[in-house]
Amino acid sequence: MDELVLSVHELNTYVSDKLFSDPFLEEIWIRGEVTDVNMRHDTLYFVLKDDMASVGCLLFNCVEAVECSDAIIEGQTILVRGEISLYRKNGNYRIIVKEVERVGLGELYARFQRIREKLDKLGVFNEERKRTLPRYPKKIGIVTSGQGAAIQDIRNIAQRRNPQVKLVLYPVKVQGPDAPAEIVRGIEYLNENTDADILIVGRGGGSAEDLFAFNEEEVVLSIYRSRIPVVSAVGHETDFTLCDMAADLRAPTPSAAAELSIPPRDDIYAGILALRESIAQRLFQILYEKKAVFEQGKRSLRREVLLLRLSHAQEKIDTYRAAVKNNTFHLYKNREMQYNSYKSSIENLSPMSAFDRGYSIAMHGGRELRSTNEVAAGDEIEIILKDGTINACVTGSKKHA
Repeated sequence: MDELVLSVHELNTYVSDKLFSDPFLEEIWIRGEVTDVNMRHDTLYFVLKDDMASVGCLLFNCVEAVECSDAIIEGQTILVRGEISLYRKNGNYRIIVKEVERVGLGELYARFQRIREKLDKLGVFNEERKRTLPRYPKKIGIVTSGQGAAIQDIRNIAQRRNPQVKLVLYPVKVQGPDAPAEIVRGIEYLNENTDADILIVGRGGGSAEDLFAFNEEEVVLSIYRSRIPVVSAVGHETDFTLCDMAADLRAPTPSAAAELSIPPRDDIYAGILALRESIAQRLFQILYEKKAVFEQGKRSLRREVLLLRLSHAQEKIDTYRAAVKNNTFHLYKNREMQYNSYKSSIENLSPMSAFDRGYSIAMHGGRELRSTNEVAAGDEIEIILKDGTINACVTGSKKHA
């Protein structure tokens, strides 16, 4: 072969030298909309985009980056002055930014403002209409991705705090053009077809574009119209959407939404015991007050009517005592039955009760086995029984007929 053959490094070096020596590219102004902003160490990374293309940019020196932070924000349209540089290791070129000027609000941010102003006039964000979450929910509806980290975080926290709370997931796309309509359908479905006590609507973190489905008018209105109280949990703590403003409660993350919605099981037990104690104390207080009234009246009676009035008062005391005793007994029995019912339900749902009936749990790789498709011959598994664990090796498997 007579043609010149270059290595990848030689090619990238040649292209880099060409770019560096081109006077047109030594100092160039670029206009675009900011996205994917990320600060690492002392360098600010971001992407400039328009309708047709995008290019990476970086701004060295943390001091300069901080000074430009007001302009370099998601959705902002800016002008940058810089030079073209090629990273020889992977052949990507980017702009080394030297100066930043704000042009105007990016379309994404402008659209956010238009929707916000419109819905604000409709009263969608009024604090007065927002509801307090039920203290002890039995069922929670969730509108989020079925494969994202958000649903896993919510499930883990629910299992830890109170596994008796039922979770109903309506899986949706959480970004892209189809996401708003799917989120709306999920909220409407859970309102119309379930008896959920709380709805959690959200997703994990992402860029402003990724999260924008939760700023769309139809999604915000569906939260506003929900008959079920809604907890908005979109992105990370620093992210903020219109859904957060319309929801009954805003949680900084999906994990925090689960923490805010699901009380610990021990708190429920403690609440029942405290209520029983409070009722008993109130009943004894009433009895004590009635007795004090009687004693005061007895001292003020005239001698000639003392025996008659004392007799009548004693009858009332006996009646009060019998009523209080009877009511206390029945109230205590009712609370005791409720407590035993809750305790029985919890014990029946406990994995330990399943062990008592002869069941076991098979684990592989730290996860429960639910199908023969999850293991192969030769895999090592753990079988958890009531009194310990058996380590086993799979020799084969077969499907039920």
